Amino acid sequence: MTKEIESLIARFEAIGLRGVAIINELLRFRALDQMISASAEVREWGITADKLYTLAKQSTEEEFGPITYSENDFGALYGPSFAVELMDVISETGYLEGIDAGRQWTVPMKDIIEEHKHTDGIILFAYIEEYAALAEDILQELPADRLIFYTPSESCYALFRKLYPLAPITNEWPEDVIFDHIVAASTGIFQAPVKMMEEVASRVMNITEVGTAHYFIPLAAVQDQVGMNRMAIQYMLLQRRLESVREWAPLGAVEFFYTNRDIKKVALEIREIMNDSWRSTPFIALPHEVLASMDTFSVVQYGLSLCGFIPALNPQDTAMGDDGFMKNDGRLPLYMRRVFEAYKATRLEVERKKGRVDLKITQVEGLAPDTAMSEEQFATAVAAESKDDGVAYWMFTNPVAAYIWYAYFKSEEGSKILTTLSHMVLTTEALLQLMGSCRRRIIKKDALAVLEERFEKGRSAYKDALAQADATWGAELEAMAQIILPEVPEVPAEDTDNK
Repeated sequence: MTKEIESLIARFEAIGLRGVAIINELLRFRALDQMISASAEVREWGITADKLYTLAKQSTEEEFGPITYSENDFGALYGPSFAVELMDVISETGYLEGIDAGRQWTVPMKDIIEEHKHTDGIILFAYIEEYAALAEDILQELPADRLIFYTPSESCYALFRKLYPLAPITNEWPEDVIFDHIVAASTGIFQAPVKMMEEVASRVMNITEVGTAHYFIPLAAVQDQVGMNRMAIQYMLLQRRLESVREWAPLGAVEFFYTNRDIKKVALEIREIMNDSWRSTPFIALPHEVLASMDTFSVVQYGLSLCGFIPALNPQDTAMGDDGFMKNDGRLPLYMRRVFEAYKATRLEVERKKGRVDLKITQVEGLAPDTAMSEEQFATAVAAESKDDGVAYWMFTNPVAAYIWYAYFKSEEGSKILTTLSHMVLTTEALLQLMGSCRRRIIKKDALAVLEERFEKGRSAYKDALAQADATWGAELEAMAQIILPEVPEVPAEDTDNK
């Protein structure tokens, strides 16, 4: 948690306000700010603290409830509340579930907003709860009468009704409505990826003949291609207006872009987010039918196949993303990432060195994976300061999973795959995501126990052998030194006594 947010929360808690009550007051302050900003008199002459307090009681209590604190406390809270972004407070604290600031969406959304400055018609922005902080940018850059926000999150719906009273928002995807443009973006934070896939696939072409659509599908849904997920992705791939499929790393989403004309071949690429921009690793374009015929569609596996590897496309095999979570995993809200870090886990650390990728297994102490947090422990974990030690890793609550993937990527074939993946992207964070699409065989419970024992035994023997080799080599060097070093002259005994 940032120091600014921590300080503001402490001010609220000092007067007895906690949790969602803090979010309510921040909303009240922003509604009040909009009122006074709309007043020409206030803009010209300003407003005193006592009149502002009176206005707040008269104008906001009906919607936000009674103000239970004094004018002095109001003055101490009102100004500092604007030093933080409301959506960042929600993401950092988790006081309001079902909504995330989603600032990681800034780069792809920036391009889309710029694109729609030059289009006409109504734009549906779906799943706005996952990129709520960007609603402000969307409303500033695009006319409100061209926008519809959709969220299945009741908390997001209620918040947006208060925060943006003039912005059209719905908590139900309009049935049988043909939009001019659709932008849907989700990594599956608040709803099951399969549910989101069903909703999107059934409406994939609900756009006009001259319309466009950007569907950002959770990577987890693309990796889980069984049942309805498989059918949905096939259907999306077969649409003739599908122009490109882009895996955004390390965002954790795959973008399906539909244009306003028929396309012969689909462009395939990895888009790697780098600061405030992105770079592309393009692959050979393929016809829609070829993509849909893959046992398991995967941009990463297709890229590996172009480099001479037999793609792992069996949908029954387990993807690395099914076993664990990577650092800053897009499937988790910000506050939940810190909660996860409070639990005991085994990490597979990944480090790039001059074209080589090194792996290391480390143990992180904490609560037992099956232990429920107390309210105090949860609050402590959420309030912990976000620190980046520069270490990139995959995290597993089951150590056996870490051992499996370590063995996978340390094998001759696995090492080649890992090196090839590292050539597709520049950042280690993006590499983590690409590793998540690798697949392994399903291993039954008894066999897992055998593998764990075998791994631990083998690693222990390896360490012992290294220690023995170091000792043997050290002794050999000492023996050679006795021949190499100059002879030390003997000192007579009487001289020693005199000294």
